[in-house]
Amino acid sequence: MITVAEIEVGSDAERAGLKPGDKITRVNNEEIRDRLDFEFFRSEGYLAVELLREGESLALEIERDPSRSLGIEPEVMKIKICRNDCVFCFVYQTPKGMRKSLYVKDEDYRYSFLDGHFTTLSNMKQEDWDRVVEQNLSPLYISVHATHHELRTRLLKNQKLEPILDRLAWLRDHDLRFHTQLVVVPGWNDGEELERSLRELQEFRPWMLSISVVPVGLTKHRHKLTPIRGFSEQDYLDCLEIVTRHEEAAFAKTGEHFIYASDEIYVRAGAPIPPTDFYGKDFNQYQNGVGTLRSMLEELESALPELPQTTQGHDVTVLTAPLANGVLENVLGSLRRERGLESELIVCENLTFGDSVTVTGLLCGKDFAAGLEQSHGKGPVLLPPNSLNREGAFLDDMTPADLEQRFGRPVFAPKSFRDYFPR
Repeated sequence: MITVAEIEVGSDAERAGLKPGDKITRVNNEEIRDRLDFEFFRSEGYLAVELLREGESLALEIERDPSRSLGIEPEVMKIKICRNDCVFCFVYQTPKGMRKSLYVKDEDYRYSFLDGHFTTLSNMKQEDWDRVVEQNLSPLYISVHATHHELRTRLLKNQKLEPILDRLAWLRDHDLRFHTQLVVVPGWNDGEELERSLRELQEFRPWMLSISVVPVGLTKHRHKLTPIRGFSEQDYLDCLEIVTRHEEAAFAKTGEHFIYASDEIYVRAGAPIPPTDFYGKDFNQYQNGVGTLRSMLEELESALPELPQTTQGHDVTVLTAPLANGVLENVLGSLRRERGLESELIVCENLTFGDSVTVTGLLCGKDFAAGLEQSHGKGPVLLPPNSLNREGAFLDDMTPADLEQRFGRPVFAPKSFRDYFPR
């Protein structure tokens, strides 16, 4: 069953009488085991809903109106836990005192389908595979890391893994699509092994929709963990050369872009970010750090004609991480030239995880606070939106309100470039 967390005002669910706290057990006589079942069966135009409310069984009917939202937000589904012991696992590199979810080793094909989380497919039972086919759970997002089976078992430190190429073939044979990622660890799955993985994954087109290549993320908290090293300047250059060569050959053959290096690889190799059409209309590996910088530039180009001229005396302070620094310098330069916006850009060092972590999504409240200590501005402070969770908290559970109280300035994450300007 699922428990209803919220009911949207004015929705079909509210009109039918559903309430927060209701436990939905069946829809159209189908058992509801979890949110995935609910998403699968909720699409019908008519829903016969069986539920429990304060221990009492009830039956409600919902006539779906295509112009309105169904309006049911289920509680968070209990996540399946990872059985691997990856040499680069980020959970093991997380210090104490952070958001509780950072200590959960998630590995759940259901969230892979629903929310684009990557999974190694290593903890699935036959009933799970049957469900993938029955409910057509496509596309899935799959962490491959290496197609070489023995190497993959060493990377994931799991001798019970089945060969990933066999499982990808099974998905193909059942007409199911999937995205893939390769997290590259220097000295392990780079060089010839990266070449091999890229070559063998391409054999699954068109069922294999994309490949992202991402450098391993290492923090300063690796005491007693497997000795591995991060990317050097040469590693970035070598990795980009391999990815680019395979991508260009694949594009010449198919006319489609589907092999991507992450933004970090382009920036650290000193290479230009590819144009928008390279990433396709969906930016389907955006959450994996692929195309995020290009997306920001595209958003600016689209928004710029509608942005107002800055009122006199208005300025903003923009906080970011090293990876986005160059792109944001260009963005703020355009806003100054075109709309007169005065700004101050502060690059925040990641004091929490270490200076090798350069992405905005892993900056914490104390990292932003240290950055703001350097500020000479007096206007609003703008944060990277991906540094906050749905509840508006940083990874260390500080909030923008904590920064506002400390520095006496408005602090928020802009929803668009319009928020850079006064209303």
